[in-house]
Amino acid sequence: MPNYPIRVGFCAPSRAVMDISTPALAKLYFTDRGADVVLHDTVFKNVKQFAGTDAERVDGLMSLACNKDIDLILPIRGGYGLSRILDKIDYDAIARHSPVFCGYSDFTAFNLAYLTKTGQVSYQGPNGTDFVDTPAFLTEKSFHSALFNEEWVASFPCKEAPDLDFEGTLWGGNLSMVVALLGTPYFPDIEGGILFLEDCNDRAYRIERHMAQLEMAGVLAKQKAILFGDFRDADPAHPRENDFLFSDVLAYLRERLPGMPILHGLPFGHSPVKITLPVGARVRMRTEKGYVVLSSKEHPRVTARF
Repeated sequence: MPNYPIRVGFCAPSRAVMDISTPALAKLYFTDRGADVVLHDTVFKNVKQFAGTDAERVDGLMSLACNKDIDLILPIRGGYGLSRILDKIDYDAIARHSPVFCGYSDFTAFNLAYLTKTGQVSYQGPNGTDFVDTPAFLTEKSFHSALFNEEWVASFPCKEAPDLDFEGTLWGGNLSMVVALLGTPYFPDIEGGILFLEDCNDRAYRIERHMAQLEMAGVLAKQKAILFGDFRDADPAHPRENDFLFSDVLAYLRERLPGMPILHGLPFGHSPVKITLPVGARVRMRTEKGYVVLSSKEHPRVTARF
């Protein structure tokens, strides 16, 4: 059982929880493993399906982020809501305190805005709902290792990957949120990046539409590699002969971006198994014995308090 001798804060910058027991169960996971846990009031609120008013959700994020006694901050869940408050967040104040953040889905908006405004690295990884039950082994191991180990390492099998060994800025997250930020002051201008993406509830044609928009905006051509995670809803359960599938999206992108590694199989997304990824970190990417291996020493870490 991993140990968390730190103080964890849960905020709710997006949707309200679907099950009112979620905050208590997420808190229990960490307290059972040595952590002190702070729950902001918004994790219990529901205003038009948001976890409080916009002002309350900003206060929840900022009060935890600017509290020197909080080491790690997680959103209780994703959904929708951060887009409404991005312009109300004081990113410089957060950067001065420099807590560690981790979340995914709607939290992509914060990850990318925080990187754009301050250059600070934060995590895409599990949020509060992932700790209601004991997480999957890889999810738990990757999360704990990212927080406490001197070197961040992640790998996944990918036989289609060519021989690779280069460095780039790791960035990305939920595809819908990445595209939603395009053209705003919160979209990072990454040259020579390793772009990772995931999404749910979208068929293959919608995914390709998003990718085409990123390509036409000049974003994809500036990257060194594109890594696709879980796109579980891209294909129908029982495809027919002429159905447009996720494999067709990959083929289209490889034709449009010849020579760029476009790889599928990153264990990340709206699924129980998800690794923790440092958004904005300088990362080495290489292939080794049929695996893609990612590593960095620029990842945020926490220090044991207790």
